[in-house]
Amino acid sequence: GICASDIHQIEVNISYAASILARKENPFPLGHEVIGIVEEIGSGVQGLSVGDRVSHSPVVSCECYGFDYCASCKAGRPETCQAIAGIGDDSALEEKYGGRLKFGGFGSGGFSEYFITFAGQLQKVPDSIIDEVALLAEPLAVAIHAVKRKLPSDNDTVIVFGAGIIGLMIVRAIRGLGSKCRIIVLARYPFQVAIAKQLGANQVISERKIDTLYQNVADATDGHLLKPALGKRILYGGSGPDIIYDSIASDSTLDDSLHLIKNNGTIVIVGMDFAVTKKTDWVLAVYKQVDILGSMMHGLEKHNGGTIDTFELAFEMMKEEPILLEGLVTHRYRIDEYKTAFSVASHKGKNRAIKVAFEFRK
Repeated sequence: GICASDIHQIEVNISYAASILARKENPFPLGHEVIGIVEEIGSGVQGLSVGDRVSHSPVVSCECYGFDYCASCKAGRPETCQAIAGIGDDSALEEKYGGRLKFGGFGSGGFSEYFITFAGQLQKVPDSIIDEVALLAEPLAVAIHAVKRKLPSDNDTVIVFGAGIIGLMIVRAIRGLGSKCRIIVLARYPFQVAIAKQLGANQVISERKIDTLYQNVADATDGHLLKPALGKRILYGGSGPDIIYDSIASDSTLDDSLHLIKNNGTIVIVGMDFAVTKKTDWVLAVYKQVDILGSMMHGLEKHNGGTIDTFELAFEMMKEEPILLEGLVTHRYRIDEYKTAFSVASHKGKNRAIKVAFEFRK
């Protein structure tokens, strides 16, 4: 599947000023939303067999390399493992991979018929889940991890900024994790409205004019809009959305999230569309005392008194109501049609695209 991050890398419009992706030693090969068949395995691999149908995680942690666990991995947070930046355990094994700061990055390569990966990056797909649904395991895992960062209570009002695949999966994750909160989705395109509601949204606002959008959110959340001497109106006070999940995280959506969140609310940043600019009014985070949480991919989740791999939790949700996710892979292309595929993925509105994917099956 084509992720927005793939598009950003090709267009070079993500924030590289503060990103580990800016280093040549930290590659992120394109194509990390993958369903495939294991063709060969190494001599020491356990738990996988040739012929297994698997999904793939781009996160390469200490466990994958065989290092002693770093602080993040010990804390159950492999998604922030220091090995991603090329930092191992200072052992001879680190030298095997090229030495300190000479390896790392995210392991992908799904835009090819074959690629090599660590066994620790693969998860067996349950037989009951069809390929087109299983392909969504990675974006659903991203969404589950984000929702687990701040799980809404049943009495909360939640805004999901964006109705692309991550925004839609956030709606599914909230419902799949059992929250009965009120979900308001801010969608860019009218065709996304019905899909968001099908997945569990209570209300979808599809409005491009900022002032009207703000008023719609205020009306929907009983919030109060104030007009400062300069700039946009601000929703301020004890009413408004308790949590905003920003699945886009552009300069404008982050700025809008800060304007719209209620006092003492929480913003979870899930998307990666932002650059280092001065277009976001961060002072609102201070005035409103906003909690801002980043959410990095997926890893291990606390769930029902135990710990579970995010992908396993995603598969559980898929098995519960698979029909909810059928039809979300809207476009399929051969790899030699990549220009068309990326064009469609980059222009969702006119193409009514949700998930665009490459298919290598003969």
